[in-house]
Amino acid sequence: MAYKLRIGLKLYSTNVELIPEALRLMKQGLYDYVELYIIPGSFRQTINSWKALDVSFVIHAPHSFHGINFAKAEIWENNLKNFREAQLFADGLDSDIIIVHGGNNGSLDETIRQIGLLDEDRIVLENKPLRGLNGEFCIGCSPDEFKEIFETGILKGMVLDFGHAIYYSTCRGLEPRSVIAEFNKFSPSLFHLCDGIYSSHIDVHLNIGKGDFDIRELLRFLPENAMLSLETPRVSEDSLQEFIDDVRLLDEISRDVA
Repeated sequence: MAYKLRIGLKLYSTNVELIPEALRLMKQGLYDYVELYIIPGSFRQTINSWKALDVSFVIHAPHSFHGINFAKAEIWENNLKNFREAQLFADGLDSDIIIVHGGNNGSLDETIRQIGLLDEDRIVLENKPLRGLNGEFCIGCSPDEFKEIFETGILKGMVLDFGHAIYYSTCRGLEPRSVIAEFNKFSPSLFHLCDGIYSSHIDVHLNIGKGDFDIRELLRFLPENAMLSLETPRVSEDSLQEFIDDVRLLDEISRDVA
């Protein structure tokens, strides 16, 4: 990169078939850590394979796509069970970060209550769009919500997802740069980046250069040596070529960042 960033490769815990290629790319210096999204029930079958990769890991706990919703009191036991598995991965892979989502169609107070009950100082909360892919209302989408959460003292930090901040801004009729700047005041532990569509109200993940995000402008929000996970899509489930292309294009773009 033109200035130093720590690039993260996003994988699912079930993507063990990609470990040989991930190892090769790591040796080439193409990324610095793996952000591993935990598929529920995968720990016993996969943990030893991930340990063999021998890289730094960030753990992403399951979210609403897998039935986890910290904003709903009635599914607390299920939330706890699946979060405990994420903790096992974090323990086994020496990760000091566990990313969680705030949930949806519930209350901020319930999200705060449940995260507090988890009693885990590795938790960092990711900001979300206002609306989910199925029209649900997301918890933890605004800087004001994050201010309220941080005031409780239950969080170690946050993940600033640029796309989510932009889509929240679009829904609210706000200027994206000002919203991102407000989130940045919380000193994010790491960042998520993909390309997308400014006018969209829902989350769209595109490869770098395939949308209309001003990637160069977004990179200017990053501090030196920031952790930046790429959340760009892969057409092929058994190849990391799209990730390679995205990293190389990102490197070119970053050369013009002052």
